[in-house]
Amino acid sequence: MTLLEVSFSGAVFIIAVVIIRAIAINSLPKKTFLVLWEMVLLRLVIPFTIPSAFSIYTLINNTISTPTFFEAETNNVASAVSREYFVVIQGIEQPVTNIPFVSVWFVVWCIGMVLFAGFFIVSYLRCRIEFRTALPVNNAYVEQWIKERPLRRRISIKQSDRISTPLTYGVFHPVILMPKQTDWKNINQLRYIFSHEYVHIYRFDTIAKLIATYALCIHWFNPLVWVMYILFNRDIELACDESVIRQFGDKSKSAYSLMLISMEAKKSGLSPLCNNFSKNAIEERITAIMNTKRTTIITLLSACLIVLVTVSLFATSAIASTDSETSDMLTLNDPKTNTSDIIADVKGSMMIIHESADILHYEDGAPYIHDILTNNTDSTIVETQYCMLAYNENGLPLKLYWNFLDSSAESSFENIVRTKTNILPNQTEEYRGGWSLYDGEIMEDFPNVGNGEANQVAYSLFCLKQVVFEDGTVWNNSNYENWFKTYAGKEIAIDELQNYYPYEYEIESD
Repeated sequence: MTLLEVSFSGAVFIIAVVIIRAIAINSLPKKTFLVLWEMVLLRLVIPFTIPSAFSIYTLINNTISTPTFFEAETNNVASAVSREYFVVIQGIEQPVTNIPFVSVWFVVWCIGMVLFAGFFIVSYLRCRIEFRTALPVNNAYVEQWIKERPLRRRISIKQSDRISTPLTYGVFHPVILMPKQTDWKNINQLRYIFSHEYVHIYRFDTIAKLIATYALCIHWFNPLVWVMYILFNRDIELACDESVIRQFGDKSKSAYSLMLISMEAKKSGLSPLCNNFSKNAIEERITAIMNTKRTTIITLLSACLIVLVTVSLFATSAIASTDSETSDMLTLNDPKTNTSDIIADVKGSMMIIHESADILHYEDGAPYIHDILTNNTDSTIVETQYCMLAYNENGLPLKLYWNFLDSSAESSFENIVRTKTNILPNQTEEYRGGWSLYDGEIMEDFPNVGNGEANQVAYSLFCLKQVVFEDGTVWNNSNYENWFKTYAGKEIAIDELQNYYPYEYEIESD
């Protein structure tokens, strides 16, 4: 999937979670929303998804009567590169004139990502430098509290005059940092603060915030990802508050809320890898604390059901089309001299489909062939060999100079091409740019358009001769010779040329 596709599907998921959160924030355990946000983060940082029959996109596709085709981008930087034109010689893309230049939008995205990543990194490093001035706390209750909570990761409690509210930082050696003016004699307040920060440490909230920050830097252009980032940080605090209340009981609600109000003070900007005790939206936290209820089996089951349904609908993608209506599909079992009587029976077989081969033109008027191939097998295609034929608008075959780099090559009706491009199962590969046509000009005159037969091309017919799969299996088209005798150098009816595509190759399964 491309970055925009991932960002769009993530945005839809975020909208769903925001709606659920607005409705049920005080009805469900706060951990529910953390799980949902974590699923959103996975959707944003993983460039692929799992197809599901229950996906919202599958349901949408099922309501559309006309078939749609999804173009899967190949996972390389070519998606961000634009070319004026190029030729494909023996399966290798050869730039002709201009050096490829990077898309303006790609440059803007990179600049934005670097700026935001730099902002978060510098903010965190500045905080860490300040935290180094923190001093250890020599207090009997602090030492006792640490001894009662043994973790493999050693917890330290320090104090600093650079902060006004408690926070936690660090993953492998977590530190609870307290303001220097903390009242160390107020044991009840210390219990609440330490318990809250301990939940952050126990749940590895610092790592969760790191992943959220990473997703934000990647999708900085998506406003809904910013909404996710803010609400995810709020819900981390709400979940910790809820855990503290469950630990100390309902009687602690008022005291804990009053402590939050007293601790609400100045904030020190974004610090993505630290867990601040006090966050914005203090009213939301106090309201949530006062509405904290005992978890029942009904609320637990409801939370699990909501998570399951939401993830099934919005974290998955549409399944591949399994439409069994093949009455309008053409197969390659026989020459297409009477295409109206041929119907493809795909039961027990797999198929490769030439979707189209259109004649397009560069800005200077030079023609090229733009073909699209779909792999409807269960194996990845790594290499294809196919034949190309060209016809004018009257259906007459054309002899072309197919091999541009070989000035000594003779013109011919056919051209055999071998390409090495990976096409995943159920993927449609659109060859960017296509096969450039020319009129036999010498290299110095290119890209001057000549007056030869290349400019007369109106139709192009493709036929696979051989396919090599990733597992080493080689499929040879047994009907290729029959096809070649039928079409190569022969005048073809216009109706047949116009209805040639989609052209299907039936790959018999073992």
